[in-house]
Amino acid sequence: MTTTENHPRLVRLLQGYRAAPEEFHATSYWAAYEGRLLEQVSSLDLSQLRSGKAQILETFGFNDLTYKYQSKQFFLERWLLKALTRTFGNIREILPYGIRLKDIREMAVHHCQIAGQLADARPIEELSASDFGKPADLFEYAGQKYTMPFLNNYVRYCFAKQHIPLTGRDVYVELGTGSGYQVEVLKKSHPDMTFLCFDLPAQLFLCEEYLRNVFGDDAVVSADETSAWSNLAGVQPGKIHFFGNWKWPLLKGYEFDLFWNAASFGEMEPEVVRSYLSCIKDSVDYVYLLQARHGKQTSGTGSVVQKATKFPDYEAMLDGFRLLAEQDAWHAHKKMSGSGGYFQACWKTARPGHPA
Repeated sequence: MTTTENHPRLVRLLQGYRAAPEEFHATSYWAAYEGRLLEQVSSLDLSQLRSGKAQILETFGFNDLTYKYQSKQFFLERWLLKALTRTFGNIREILPYGIRLKDIREMAVHHCQIAGQLADARPIEELSASDFGKPADLFEYAGQKYTMPFLNNYVRYCFAKQHIPLTGRDVYVELGTGSGYQVEVLKKSHPDMTFLCFDLPAQLFLCEEYLRNVFGDDAVVSADETSAWSNLAGVQPGKIHFFGNWKWPLLKGYEFDLFWNAASFGEMEPEVVRSYLSCIKDSVDYVYLLQARHGKQTSGTGSVVQKATKFPDYEAMLDGFRLLAEQDAWHAHKKMSGSGGYFQACWKTARPGHPA
């Protein structure tokens, strides 16, 4: 039996989730993680949230781990490299081009600088990643703190900014907010933006805890408060609001600017994705998706989906929207791999009276 006494807010989220209709419970992909995730979260030291000590948190974005070069080395060679690294830092070159970890980080920052200029986004030089949770990957460049996930999410923001006319006072809705890193980048870039974040209980609990530590209590409207809402009249401009995913029907008929989903739709079956999108299609102006182009795996070891959701499925589900841009998705330092590759794309509503 999973215990959650250390975190009463998580207990309350779980109570709401278990009382919610079955359609909002974890699909097959996340059901495989749910028990282990709750068990680890219940005993987690939140000050170590990003340290890598709880590896299961990597599954939804808390993956601030430093790159470690691995090769088929003899034991003595591995021991010597570890000893040198402890003394001199990460001196190992990453074959075949003799690239060091420092080089990769600097190239990632330069990528962000160029992406920001092209998108007319707030420059990466003016932003800095939070160090809450002891991220193992934290590094400094030109006086600012960064992690690779922070830079990755900045690149995604720049792609969206190129194609979506963000005003800085937009209302942003994300399903599957995960770590909250994307919200961190957007909120630091546009302090007056309003955020509505929806997720499963454990993920939402950690996301709220993280963003509360990044931006302070005054910036947050807790899931404890929104759990009692029967409509969205209480949304406070410029704040970050947290909702259990079972509160999703509140969005029906609620006008907002941007819907965002990164990867979590791919962890659901097409009929589940369709249900979520059908609730908001008539009230959102722009949609950003980053998903596995050919869908997640449907067989094999580990988490699988019963049926893959692929790029043509999203196009069909977003009938009444116009595709603005689509391309293979990149991190700040490499192309996104796994599941056959990822795409990112932006759509705009074709409803009369909305953005031309």
